[in-house]
Amino acid sequence: MLIENVLGTNGIISNKLESYELRTQQLEMALAIEKSINEKRHLIVEAGTGVGKSLAYLVPFIFWAVKKRKKVVISTYTKTLQEQLINKDLPFLRNALRYAHTDICPNDSPPARPYRTVPVRKTLSGGRSGGNDGRAGFKHVDEFNFSYALCVGGQNYLCIRKFNQAQMHGLFETKKEVKELQKIIQWKRQTKSGLRSGLDFEPSQALWSKVCRESDLCFGKNCLFKDDCYYNKARRKEFKADILVTNHHLFFANLVNEGRVIPNFDAVVFDEAQTLEDVATNYFGIEISNFKVKFLIDSILNPKTGKGLVTRLFKPSGKTETTIQKILNEAREAGNLFFSEIIKKYGKGKVTTRIRKKGIINNYLNKSLSDLSRMLESLLNQAKTDEERLEIAAFANRCNEINKNISTIINQDMKECVYWTEIEKRVKYRSSLPYTNIIESASSSGPLDQRNIRCSLLAAPINVASEFEKQIFDKIRPVILTSATLSTNGNFNYIKERLGIPAVNQNGTRPARQSGGEDYDEKIIGSPFNFSKNALIYIPINIPDPNQEPDEYKNNIIKHIKDIISHTQGRSFILFTSFEMLNAAYEEIKDNLDSFTLFRQGDKPRYQLIEEFKTSHKPVLFGTTTFWQGVDVPGEALKCVIITKLPFAVPNTPIIEARMELLKAQNKDPFTYYQVPQAITLLRQGFGRLIRTKTDTGIVAILDPRIKSRYYGRYFLNSLPNCNIVSDIKDIKNFLNLAHNHED
Repeated sequence: MLIENVLGTNGIISNKLESYELRTQQLEMALAIEKSINEKRHLIVEAGTGVGKSLAYLVPFIFWAVKKRKKVVISTYTKTLQEQLINKDLPFLRNALRYAHTDICPNDSPPARPYRTVPVRKTLSGGRSGGNDGRAGFKHVDEFNFSYALCVGGQNYLCIRKFNQAQMHGLFETKKEVKELQKIIQWKRQTKSGLRSGLDFEPSQALWSKVCRESDLCFGKNCLFKDDCYYNKARRKEFKADILVTNHHLFFANLVNEGRVIPNFDAVVFDEAQTLEDVATNYFGIEISNFKVKFLIDSILNPKTGKGLVTRLFKPSGKTETTIQKILNEAREAGNLFFSEIIKKYGKGKVTTRIRKKGIINNYLNKSLSDLSRMLESLLNQAKTDEERLEIAAFANRCNEINKNISTIINQDMKECVYWTEIEKRVKYRSSLPYTNIIESASSSGPLDQRNIRCSLLAAPINVASEFEKQIFDKIRPVILTSATLSTNGNFNYIKERLGIPAVNQNGTRPARQSGGEDYDEKIIGSPFNFSKNALIYIPINIPDPNQEPDEYKNNIIKHIKDIISHTQGRSFILFTSFEMLNAAYEEIKDNLDSFTLFRQGDKPRYQLIEEFKTSHKPVLFGTTTFWQGVDVPGEALKCVIITKLPFAVPNTPIIEARMELLKAQNKDPFTYYQVPQAITLLRQGFGRLIRTKTDTGIVAILDPRIKSRYYGRYFLNSLPNCNIVSDIKDIKNFLNLAHNHED
C-alpha cells in the first residue's frame, strides 16, 4: 500500500473521518519520512502548526515496522502529546488500517505479525448478515494489525510488594500520608495499569516513594508478585509492540542505563525535538541536594518516628543499636554542616552560583556516608531473606552513589562540564523574614536550619553534541527530528550544531558520514493555516529599551497589557522571561481588573491553571518559560498571546555562561551562534500557543522594542509566520471585530 492510499484524496483516512480535508503538507512530510526510512538517512523536518505531523510519521513507520519486523520509538517532550498518540492517533490508525491489506507487504516478503485471517459472514447479495451454509456463508479477509505501547519510568508504577510491606509495617509518618494511602487502597482495587497518572489526586513524593517500583528494590522474576506486577505486565506489552511511545526524559534515562529501560528498537522519532538539548543536558549531568541526602538517611531510620529500614528489618539492641544510632547521627550532622557551609558561602546574593575551582568545598559527608554504607553492609549477615538482603544492599549502594557524585562535583572529575550550586527558599515553608535575612540570621559558627532552604550541587556537560553523535546518530538509523520550531531564520544550522549534526557545506552539499557514508536530509514544511488572515502581530512604538530603561519599560508594558486585554476581553496569555517581572506585573495589575479572572504560574499546578483558564470568564494567565511551549488552548478561550520581552536566556546562568565561553574559545560569537537562535526558537514556541486549529484567530503582541530597533530583530520576524504587523492598538479592535463577523 502506498502512503497516498492512506493520507491522500479518497484515502483510507478520508473515508474514516467525515471532516477530513486533504493536507498536502502532511502527505509531503510522510513521503519524506518514507524516503528516509528506505534510504536509511536521518531527517530533520520542520512541520508547521496544523500539518498533522503525528500521522505523517506514524503511517510510514507503522508500515516499515510491520513489513520489516522492526520496532520504532516515538519520543515526545510533553505528556499532552504522549496522551494524544496513545489515546487518539494510534487507536485511530489501528482501526483505519485494519482491513487495508493490499500491498502493505508484498507476497515475497511475508510479515511476522501483521495479518490474521478473520471470517466475515456474507449473504448471496454481498451483505454482511444472513447466510444459511456454515461454510458458503463466509469469506476470509486479511486483517492488518500492529501493536503499540506506552513506555514510562518504572517509578510511575505501584509496586505490590512495597505497597503490602508499607501497610504491614506502618511506614506512614503523617496524617496526610495515611489519608493518601486510603485513597490508593481504593484505587488499587480497580486499577488495571497501576500507573500513578491514574490517580485522581497527586500523592506526596514521600508517600509514593514508599509504594512505587524502584529499580534497585525490584526482585524481578524472583518476586512473589511477579505475575500480578503492573510493571511486568507493561514490559511484556512493550516487548511485543511495534510502536513504543515514550518521552525524552525516559529515552535519555535508557541511554544512561545502557539500554535497560526501553526494549531494543530500530528507529526513533523525536517529536518536539527543540527540547532535546536541555533534556539530554539534565540526564548526562549530576544533581545532589540536602533534601535528597536527608531523605536517604531518614529512610534508613527516621529520628522522629523511629521508623525506617533498620527497625523494619531488625530489632537492634545494646551495642549494635548504639553503633547504628551513632553512625546515623554523625551522617545527619555531617550533612547539615556540609550544606550549611555551601549556603553561607554561596547563598547570599545570587541564588545560582557557578563553582569555577575544584576542591573549594569541604567534603564533610565523605567519611559519614562511607561509614553508613559499611554499617549497612555489615547487617547483610543478619538478614533472614533475599528480600531483606536486596533492600540493605540497595540502600548501601545509594549511600555510595551519593558519595561518589558529591566527590565528582567537588573535584570536578567530569571533563568539559560546568559545576554550580542552586539555593532556593521552599515555598512550602513561608517565612516573615526575607530570604537573605534567613541566611544572615543564622549563627556563623553552627549549621543552618535547612527546612526552608533547598541547596543543590550540580554538574552538567557544556556540549551534548558529541554524545548525540556517538550514542544516537551513529547507532540508530533512521533518526527523525521534528517540531514546528526547528529552524531559525530559515535554516537548521543552530539545531545541527547543538545536536552534533553536520551543517550544510558552502557548496550546498552535506558532508557524508564516516560510518557507511550515509547522509542527512532536511525539510521545512509550512503550515496549512492562513496566518495572514487569522493572526495579527502587534508591535507598539515608543516602548523604552528594557536594558537601558528597565523601570520605564516595566511601567510602559504594564499599561499596554491593560489596554490589550481590555480589547480582547481577557482570553490572554501574558508570557514573561522571569518570575520577578511576572510578579511585579501581576501585583500592579490585579487590583485594577476585578472583572477578569487572573491566573499566575506557581499558584496552582500547570494543568489545573490551563483547565480553569479554558472555562473561566475573561481569563488572563501570567506565565514564564513553562507556558511558552507545550500548552494547547484552541478555540475562543485564547485570543491573545502577549510576549513581554524577547526570550533571551539569562547569560550568567552557569550552563549558558559556559556554553558561551566555549563558543568564544572556538572564535564564534556566542550571541549570534547561540543566544539569538535559542531565543528565536522560544519566541516561535510562544507564538505557536495562539493558532491551534484552522478556524482559530487572534493577536500576538510583542512588547519588546528591540525586535524593530536592533539588527537581529529581523531574524526574529523572518522566523514567524507571514502575518500583518501593526503598531496602533485600534487595529487590534478592528481585527477582532472582523474576525468575529467572519465567524458569524
